Amino acid sequence: GGGGGGGGGNGATPAPGFGFDGDKGTPPPSAPYPEEIEKSIEDRNEARRKGDYARADQIRDELKAKGVVLSDQKGAHGGGLVVTSWRYWHD
Repeated sequence: GGGGGGGGGNGATPAPGFGFDGDKGTPPPSAPYPEEIEKSIEDRNEARRKGDYARADQIRDELKAKGVVLSDQKGAHGGGLVVTSWRYWHD
């Protein structure tokens, strides 16, 4: 049985000067695991769907305090779909 193919990138082009192409950066000591971050992003998206923007901002701020910065990008297919990516950061 052959192996499955590798996953493709998300097609986002990093801004000039950002050389981490697909890399999330170096996790700071306080950083949550990626699974936890993805879960928080799902919670935040759910809050935004409900129009609970205060909760959405709170989740984003909590992640930022732990060393994770979120970035919302419009999806490539239009239709108002927003894709939230994240990466580690520290001062």
